[in-house]
Amino acid sequence: MSEDGTMQGWISGRPIRARFSEGDAAPESPAPPGAVDCHHHIFDNRFHVEGQVSVPDATVADYRDFQRRLGLSRSVFVASSNYGTDDRVVLDALEQVGTDRMRAVVILHGDADAARLPGLHDRGVRGIRVYFAKGDVPDHAGFDRLTRLAADRGWSVNVVGNRDREVLIDWESAMANAPCPIMIDHMGWTPQPAGPQSATGRMLRRLLAGGNVYVKLSGPYLSSRCGAPGFDDVDALARVLAAEAPERVVWGSDWPHPVAAQQHLPVDGALLFDQLTRWIPDPARRKLALVDNPERLYWND
Repeated sequence: MSEDGTMQGWISGRPIRARFSEGDAAPESPAPPGAVDCHHHIFDNRFHVEGQVSVPDATVADYRDFQRRLGLSRSVFVASSNYGTDDRVVLDALEQVGTDRMRAVVILHGDADAARLPGLHDRGVRGIRVYFAKGDVPDHAGFDRLTRLAADRGWSVNVVGNRDREVLIDWESAMANAPCPIMIDHMGWTPQPAGPQSATGRMLRRLLAGGNVYVKLSGPYLSSRCGAPGFDDVDALARVLAAEAPERVVWGSDWPHPVAAQQHLPVDGALLFDQLTRWIPDPARRKLALVDNPERLYWND
């Protein structure tokens, strides 16, 4: 596959160096056909939002290099807080890539104009991102409204926790009873080394058992205490989540790894991808996380 479906690059023996990722080697475990990176960003200063911090450009072309290196076919562009509810960068990327190979999740507030959603859907948006980590945290009525808007369109709602405290615990009931699928980004920022035995870890396991919640196996550096290159202390949590609910986990690269970059942590995308083999050794179950589960959430039309 090529042009730019990808699964190319290192398969041809040509190493690929991608911006914001250490190394140029391919992953040891090849991606299955149709594999989806369910969490990446694009930063493009053509769409800079006044009052927000400028970050280096990490463009669609840069991300395609990263995709080729890992042999991935499709992706989900998750909007960053740098742009807030300004979705110009999201819609531009979808137009460049096409909705057969990219879908997106945008940031909306509880008072969002419902009339905008059909147009966003037509352009490839399939989810709403809600931050519980910084300003504009919705109240319960606002969160309930967003989940109902998502349900009406067949979308999911992504939730983002907080590294400073286990904030998602306060929202367990709302997530469990939401009318749409809930995706918890970055394994809920579950604190290490307690991992699956922490309050957040136990909550994730309860929510997965309930059948309405998905967990994104992404951003291990966000909660790791042992650090690069392997972020190995996150393994126990990821293995438990994937083993207990293989049909409700997905994988995401978090490229260009903005928090890791702020902390000057070296991140090798191929090593991140190979973590998934440690977490899910069985290829059939790994395909669920990389192909089947993402298709159900983002290519369900």
